[in-house]
Amino acid sequence: MVAVRESQAGFTLTELMVVVVILSLLAALSTPLFTRDNNARKGRGWAQIVAQTLQRARFQAMGDRSPVHLLFYRTHIDMYREEPPSPPTTTTTTLTQLSSIPGPAADGDKTVAIWNVQNNGTVPSLQDSNLTGVSSPPTLSAPRPNEIIFTTLGGVSGSSDRFIFIRNELLPPNHPDAYFRVTVRWLTGYVSSSEMVH
Repeated sequence: MVAVRESQAGFTLTELMVVVVILSLLAALSTPLFTRDNNARKGRGWAQIVAQTLQRARFQAMGDRSPVHLLFYRTHIDMYREEPPSPPTTTTTTLTQLSSIPGPAADGDKTVAIWNVQNNGTVPSLQDSNLTGVSSPPTLSAPRPNEIIFTTLGGVSGSSDRFIFIRNELLPPNHPDAYFRVTVRWLTGYVSSSEMVH
């Protein structure tokens, strides 16, 4: 009589261990890539929020028929509206804060930061010291270097385009997503979508 052996389906312990080791290696190798992509995403996201805030301020100024001031700081943006005098109680224009938009959460001392607000498109090498100060309301006398004012016609006060440079400090300076620029056209107030600066 011949003994018939039943086939046993399944994996051996050795085969399962090899698969577990391979999956562990793949997970260890892919984690830095996911972290870098998340950091790049934070920079792109903050640049989009800055552009949307500028567009919102432009539409608010036209809709309310009152100038809107945006003050840019390293990690946030403050928005104010000019309130016309309301006689007979007052004869001076006042400013009302509409909102304060916080930037991405910091990772230690590094974050996605607004580096500069300027009249030319040259990439700044250092962060503007006007952006690191303490928040304070704008004045009606003269705009600050870190301030953009949208007029009631939707344009920007002044006679030149404004450029907001954003630096993603979470990434090395030579990374393609390390710098962003948002442009505001002075005559029309048109806000371009955020562009990467190389």
